[in-house]
Amino acid sequence: MRRFLVLLVVAAAVSCGGDASTRADVPVSGTYTLRSVNGTQLPFIVAQNDSLKFEILSDAFTLADDRSWTESGSSRTTLNGQVSNDPIARSGTYVLGNGNKITLIASSGDFSDGTIGGGTLTVINEAVVAVYQK
Repeated sequence: MRRFLVLLVVAAAVSCGGDASTRADVPVSGTYTLRSVNGTQLPFIVAQNDSLKFEILSDAFTLADDRSWTESGSSRTTLNGQVSNDPIARSGTYVLGNGNKITLIASSGDFSDGTIGGGTLTVINEAVVAVYQK
């Protein structure tokens, strides 16, 4: 369940913001660090009930010129008072579309749509919006 929640949050974090001048031939390489999820600063609480709390502590995407990306970060799970910290690590490729559109395709086959430009990467997945800054 923890992995699913991380994937959901990460997928949601890449789709809002940027400028309309980004095209498939415009370089967007660099490291984009997660600044907010649904307008909330980190740590972001993904799920919480009486016995469980799952949080994203940090996350970043590094986009390369060869259209590959890596993701790294950390999450924290508190289950019945026991705390564990876990790494977030994924990789894949990306495709730039018209305007400022980007699609991140994970090696697992999952994908996220978003926008990129002006030093901002926004990922939107269902009701989650994650904003990353260069």
